[in-house]
Amino acid sequence: MRDDDIQYDAPHSSRAHIADLLDERRVELSNGIVTRMRRREGVTVSPLIVRTLVHALAKSIADSAPDIVVHWSRMVRHAHPATLVVAMVDTACEAVEELAHDEHGDLATIVVFLEIVKARASAQMLDEVPAPRTDADAASHAAIESLLAMLRARDDATCNHSRATGEWGRRIATRMGLNRDTTERIVRAGILHDIGKIRVPDAILLKPTALEAHEWEIMKRHAEAGADILSQIPALAQYAPIVGTHHEWFDGRGYPYGLRGDEISLESRVVSVADSFHAMTSDRPYRRALTYGEAIAALADGRGRQWDKAVADVMIALAAEDRNSSADANLTALATPFFSATLSRDIRAI
Repeated sequence: MRDDDIQYDAPHSSRAHIADLLDERRVELSNGIVTRMRRREGVTVSPLIVRTLVHALAKSIADSAPDIVVHWSRMVRHAHPATLVVAMVDTACEAVEELAHDEHGDLATIVVFLEIVKARASAQMLDEVPAPRTDADAASHAAIESLLAMLRARDDATCNHSRATGEWGRRIATRMGLNRDTTERIVRAGILHDIGKIRVPDAILLKPTALEAHEWEIMKRHAEAGADILSQIPALAQYAPIVGTHHEWFDGRGYPYGLRGDEISLESRVVSVADSFHAMTSDRPYRRALTYGEAIAALADGRGRQWDKAVADVMIALAAEDRNSSADANLTALATPFFSATLSRDIRAI
């Protein structure tokens, strides 16, 4: 099968399908969970209680409603210690994840949703229900860490790049004087911006040479894929529009929608600059990392075309400050034309 024959657009198995399987296999799954609990926790729990948990998980997944399992936790808390309730939820979520894997489901969405379920159930049982803001932050943090763990399993470099993009986004936002909420959206969207690459085939994502045209078209879908994944996860849905548009260009020549100027959110414009700068200054299998001087030259060349001028200028200032305080003083790149047509696609857009 050629890479461009790969069915990329949809996962093999939807969450609705997984939810149906949970109900169909409720007895079998429940018995397996009971066995795991006996082996790991040294306790025997009622198969009937576990069946109600599996049913709650099925409905929770189908309705995108983690609180269904939280409600189940409250109900059984009257009969079982909190730690045992949390262990049952964790073990059941593990069984669901294995089922999704066997069914070739959309693991990125399902696993992160299960992390949110576990975080909320644990907060309810062990922390006496924290304030809503804290609970939402905990769920969001758990979801992000779970997604990054999956990304790291696929490609360690992409995971490191994602974290670095978030940190550069923070520095840009802070220098621009943006408020706390906007800054945090930028940081978290920066960390999540490449999560859609979970759906990119290994043959393309890990290719050690430059991509062919048809491979490039598949790679470009990662922005929309990331937005789709995040939109299905309540704790992360607010970041979906930013992730989906972080490859738009200020002059309208980006993807996937061809937005221009202020049609692109400020958060996305900041993530775009942070993403590009760190990508340029990182080693890739098909080219060396650029020096800060070279990357500054690229930003200067692309300001107003690929990137918002104001955001690019802040990044240039931050990079120049860092460069001038380090041993890298490669100023010659600033005076020379930068980026051949061959390099511009692979360095500036991914």
